[in-house]
Amino acid sequence: MIHADHKEMVKFESKEDNDYEKVLDHLTIMVESAGSVIGLQWEEEVRVNAARSNLKESFSVVLSLSEASRTDHFVARQAELAIMHKALSEGTGRQAVTLHGLGGIGKTQLAVAYAMAHRDNYSAIFWLNIKDKVSVKQSYSRLAKRILQDCPSASQLGVFIDDKKQDEVVAAVKQWLEHAKNTQWLIVFDNYDNPKVPGNADPGVVDIRQFLPEAHHGSVIVTTRSSKVSIGLRVKVGKLEDVRDSLQILSDASHREGVIDDPNAAELARELDGLPLALATAGAYLDQVATSFADYLGLYRASWRRLQQMSPEVSTYEDRQLYSTWQLSFDYIKQQNEASSKLLQLWAYFDNHDLWFELLREGRTGGPQWLCQLTEDELIFTEAVRVLCDYGLVDVDKSSEGNVVESQGYGMHSCVHSWTVYVVNQTWDSEMAGVAVDCIGRHVPENNVQHSWLTQRRLLRHLARCWGFIIDGKLDEDRKVWILHKFGGVCLNQGQLDEAEKMYLRALQGKEKAWGPDHTSTLDTVNNLGALYADLGRLNEAEKMYLRALQGYEKEWGPDHTSTLSTVNNLGLLYADLGRLDEAEKMSLRALQGKERAWGLDHTSTLNT
Repeated sequence: MIHADHKEMVKFESKEDNDYEKVLDHLTIMVESAGSVIGLQWEEEVRVNAARSNLKESFSVVLSLSEASRTDHFVARQAELAIMHKALSEGTGRQAVTLHGLGGIGKTQLAVAYAMAHRDNYSAIFWLNIKDKVSVKQSYSRLAKRILQDCPSASQLGVFIDDKKQDEVVAAVKQWLEHAKNTQWLIVFDNYDNPKVPGNADPGVVDIRQFLPEAHHGSVIVTTRSSKVSIGLRVKVGKLEDVRDSLQILSDASHREGVIDDPNAAELARELDGLPLALATAGAYLDQVATSFADYLGLYRASWRRLQQMSPEVSTYEDRQLYSTWQLSFDYIKQQNEASSKLLQLWAYFDNHDLWFELLREGRTGGPQWLCQLTEDELIFTEAVRVLCDYGLVDVDKSSEGNVVESQGYGMHSCVHSWTVYVVNQTWDSEMAGVAVDCIGRHVPENNVQHSWLTQRRLLRHLARCWGFIIDGKLDEDRKVWILHKFGGVCLNQGQLDEAEKMYLRALQGKEKAWGPDHTSTLDTVNNLGALYADLGRLNEAEKMYLRALQGYEKEWGPDHTSTLSTVNNLGLLYADLGRLDEAEKMSLRALQGKERAWGLDHTSTLNT
């Protein structure tokens, strides 16, 4: 340490000055090591230049389709693949194709097939889930890490890879994609089903322009259910026209022989009218049971009539075809494994992606008996999920991040999820919704727990869905204020600052109503709001919150309580940001002395201060 401020740190009284000797010692060390240090820097420069000279090496990223929902039952579509190839390979500048069509019609599988067939034509192929803003930003974060791993020349990206600042990550990756020499990439924006188009007033609407690189190069594929999205060439993905293609899916999914020549199978294929997802579901059912194609067709038609009676809101012909196939599977699952059917009902209140054992196990506290039995151990849970997988309703979610501290997640097609919402759960079930919210709230880890950020990121999509229930007034908010506080913390840590503010303010309002303005739990939310406003740069508001929390903590717990000292420390940081350095010093010294008494000289919290 040199005992001088920045104005005096290179002014010394004499060569005998203690600070002069320290500086001289360090300069001597730097001079002596300069040769090897500079040599290493030149080697790095040569390596980077060599990488830049080879464009294929500089911008090449190993293909990964972990975020894509892939199937083994893709058939035909040669005409559409040829149209896509022509649109994406001819001409100059940015090439783009929009695949639009019904849910379950095979848009994602068509994009996967194109990517696999033409992967050698691109230096990098990236898959982004643009279902909502949370999903696409998480996709960009994963994409950034892959680029850093495979591209030496992208080392500048590392400066921006801050998991709490996802907007900066998106901007940094877009800048890399916009590089004048990085022109051979392909990006697939999958599930763009809630687009910003005229007439869409949904508050969760997504504007794809925020996430598209601006440079006039590269290739883009967009999959969407909306016929109003128009990015590049629009290609309508329709039903399978040739019954032989439908029979091939039935054959592949059912693992039965002679399907192509079976007249009953052909009749079933015509009844399912070329919808790949319905065909795959029917095949998965037939793979599990000894039912004949003729008997299945009878069951399907009976299910169709029952669905018409009980679900008049299911209006489209295609939805009824899909829902009927799933209903048959669901009816059989209920006979085999009641826990599996209950899990499917509960899933309607979570996001359709990445549901995992440890998350649902939180529902054992005050949850229904069936959930306690389902989550008694992981073997029981896995068996229940396996039944759903066997019938084609659920699959392993390859994009889930459960390989660090928690188990692998499972996901379902968005169409299947809609069916669980509108048909399996015909009416709103506040108990089921409450279980989902409790599971998420109880599973939020403390910030000092290892891998806590990763767990919070996995929770974010489920949290967003449950937050929607609260906004819509479907849940008793007064009984969930502690969860709202937890939700705010997750959003704060994940860089969702606007949402965090809304959650904290509602939690604060609920706590003030339930416990009063000076309750310690109320003050915890006040303190966190201070931290949020500090992150947002609203420093005067942050100061008001911190001072209110400090006054309340001192009154309730005394000046030396660790919660009091935490707020004192926060105020020290805030005053430093405000340039009020004398006050910052006073607060930091007070926090330091208090922590030394409470925790000792070497505690990490003491050392932070």
